[in-house]
Amino acid sequence: MSHVFITGATGLLGSQIVARLLQQDRRVAVLVRPTARASGRERMEVVLTGLEETLGIALPRPVVIEGDLPAPRCGVSDVDTAWIGRNCSTVLHCAASLEFVGPDRTAEPWRTNVDGTRMLLDLTRVTGIDHFHYVSTAYVCGLAPGPIAETPSSGAHGFRNDYEASKHAAETLVRSAAFLREPTFYRPAVIVGDSRTGATSTYHGLMAMLQLMIVIVRNLPADETGFRKVDLRLSMTGDEKRNLIPVDWVAEVIVRLLADPRARGRTIHLAPEHPITIRQIIDFTSSYLNSGGVEFCGPRSIDDLSDTESAAYVGKGLYEAYEQTDPVFAIDNLRELLPDLPCPIIDEPMLHRFLAYGDADRWGKRRRQASGRRALAAGSR
Repeated sequence: MSHVFITGATGLLGSQIVARLLQQDRRVAVLVRPTARASGRERMEVVLTGLEETLGIALPRPVVIEGDLPAPRCGVSDVDTAWIGRNCSTVLHCAASLEFVGPDRTAEPWRTNVDGTRMLLDLTRVTGIDHFHYVSTAYVCGLAPGPIAETPSSGAHGFRNDYEASKHAAETLVRSAAFLREPTFYRPAVIVGDSRTGATSTYHGLMAMLQLMIVIVRNLPADETGFRKVDLRLSMTGDEKRNLIPVDWVAEVIVRLLADPRARGRTIHLAPEHPITIRQIIDFTSSYLNSGGVEFCGPRSIDDLSDTESAAYVGKGLYEAYEQTDPVFAIDNLRELLPDLPCPIIDEPMLHRFLAYGDADRWGKRRRQASGRRALAAGSR
């Protein structure tokens, strides 16, 4: 059995995909960048040890290839390039920069998302691999009006930010690589934590919003019952939908479709049939915090902000472009290929698991400290 060669294996999604493939006794090789403090093997060991602790399972270990995605041929040595050519038959490209805005096209997200994809395609060509699976994003549609079809993006309507534009450019590179045989494109919507455990390794998007709400509410005075009144007006209706999808579901979809020849050459949206609304996010968070009082005022400007409102509005920033709308994504291919695997609905208990994990993880601080200690320990052996 040949290996699947995976990039982005230390990331939130990539690590879950690797874990599932290893559980199935699939042969896996991963491209991991070494740092000043840890080798690629040590970094992968930290990630897999953390997953074993969270999931309560023991995992085999993949073959670790050290490199740097945006470097020529991904910085892979001649010896490792030859090994990849002999042992790998499929590439799964998960690595990505999630930076929304870069100073220019030599910086992130362009460096990883475009240059890195170009260099990986060169390595893929040299090693003779022609099966290529690319994890893109549903938001390559940019500002196009929905519903968004599972077809190549034209970019004709422009983009909200550099992240969307860079992922569109990367998709275009993959589609134009003539040596590839029916490349497959996975377009997830907004990936959030594990539906079962709440676990995450990133604190942007939804988790950044939840953390901000927790900080604001817990700094307010509580009454004798512990209830906190939140005097917060939002310039939204509350019915705005958000296409949030748990990372464990995304990983399961991709792992199953990797082995399904019917998926080859398709573009597949990974999006929820029942998106969560802003009102639900606020209500579920309020029940976790024993708070209430948020008022939805509709899409209008709010003057004379209170201190609470000023703190809340500071967090809008990069995500403001998505505030009033989230596209509707067609999921026809997903329904056809995996009718038995619908996206889990993010309900109140699940959102509480995200919040509880963030609290226990000190919103990323505990995880970073533990990872640093384990990397140093691994380097000392």
